[in-house]
Amino acid sequence: MAVRERPALRDLRRRHRGPVIAGDDAGYDAARATFNGMLDRRPELVARPLDTRDVVAAVEFAREADLPVSVRGGGHGVAGL
Repeated sequence: MAVRERPALRDLRRRHRGPVIAGDDAGYDAARATFNGMLDRRPELVARPLDTRDVVAAVEFAREADLPVSVRGGGHGVAGL
């Protein structure tokens, strides 16, 4: 069985018009912050889509890279979901 190569982050950044923020990028801590400061989640990436095409690109990238996906709405829930 052949090992499937993970897509490169640059591929997502090329397809996604909105910001894609990784752990070593400036602004990562601000992008991952939640309303509840007691939570300290560290996602591999934070994608901020500008439109439906960006959402599709991010979800496809996550599927290809075998990454879990979480959607953040207003970010004001106490649980940080």
